[in-house]
Amino acid sequence: MDAPIGYLAGPPVHEPGVGWVVRSHAGVRSVLGDARFVVPPVAQGDADGALAWLRSSVARFSNGTEHERRRAIALVEIGGLDTRRLREQAVQWTAGVLDRAGCEPIDVMAQLARRVPLGVLCGALGVGGKELDGATDDVTAVAAAWHPGAGAEVRSRADAAVQRLTRLLGGTDEATANRIGVLVQACDATGGLIGNALNLTLRLPPSRSPWPVEPILAETLRYDPPVWSTRRQATAPAERDGHVIQAGTTVLLHLAAANRDPAVFADPHRFDPRCAEPEHLTFGYGPRPCPGGDHALALAAGVVQTVLARCRLANPEVAFDPSPNLRIPSRLEVTCR
Repeated sequence: MDAPIGYLAGPPVHEPGVGWVVRSHAGVRSVLGDARFVVPPVAQGDADGALAWLRSSVARFSNGTEHERRRAIALVEIGGLDTRRLREQAVQWTAGVLDRAGCEPIDVMAQLARRVPLGVLCGALGVGGKELDGATDDVTAVAAAWHPGAGAEVRSRADAAVQRLTRLLGGTDEATANRIGVLVQACDATGGLIGNALNLTLRLPPSRSPWPVEPILAETLRYDPPVWSTRRQATAPAERDGHVIQAGTTVLLHLAAANRDPAVFADPHRFDPRCAEPEHLTFGYGPRPCPGGDHALALAAGVVQTVLARCRLANPEVAFDPSPNLRIPSRLEVTCR
């Protein structure tokens, strides 16, 4: 099967307006595992409780000892969460939404993909009742401005949302910042995993989709990851495939292409949960793997297994959010079988 051009692996190339782009599995692994490449710095926030403060206070955008300290905070935050319980709660939440809908079509992305993981995690953090819907909306607003490039209006909404979330979740300290960071990751990354997995699997003939949910999610993360790329910046000259990447250069690591590298994966452009391939790179590699991967999989599994057991596609048309770095359905309608 031919691959969309965005998924084609290859050697490092220098693209106008982008810089160095690494698209092979070996190349991405090499950069992620090389201590000379760090996360590009973000603008430091002077005002507590605003988006810039949040981004400059979380592990995701930190390096060195700051990253280690903040990652430890996030690990403590999620370390006490039982993944089996998270999955059970995701099943219950999803079943409740489907029960209330009856046989009316529902939009997975608006009603399940983001809201169930966020609702379950917020509940684990002690947020519930009337505060829950507001917290879910605020996290969604922050997620829309999480990466550089968001417009002024989006950033303004995110600033206001961060201020409300800090009041709700504990204050303007690192612990609260990284608590919010965990929720932001659950919003788009976990929500996108749910949407992509259902978009792929619900289109298969029923006899062709008997797989357990775990391999479905693993293959989705390889074949159609919600996060397409990540960036690193060289702190010293580094050679890759005969090219010298100078210190200060930012490198784009194309995860989606690396996950379909034919040098690593057999029949890489085919969605096949039966395959027993080497691990995808969507959760990272080296010293900075995703700290909440198991929790994301548990939450996604609860939603996906429930929808697959009870629903079919209501509308085969699907559009994707216009983000340059996220591939997430903007709408995905299902109805009861």
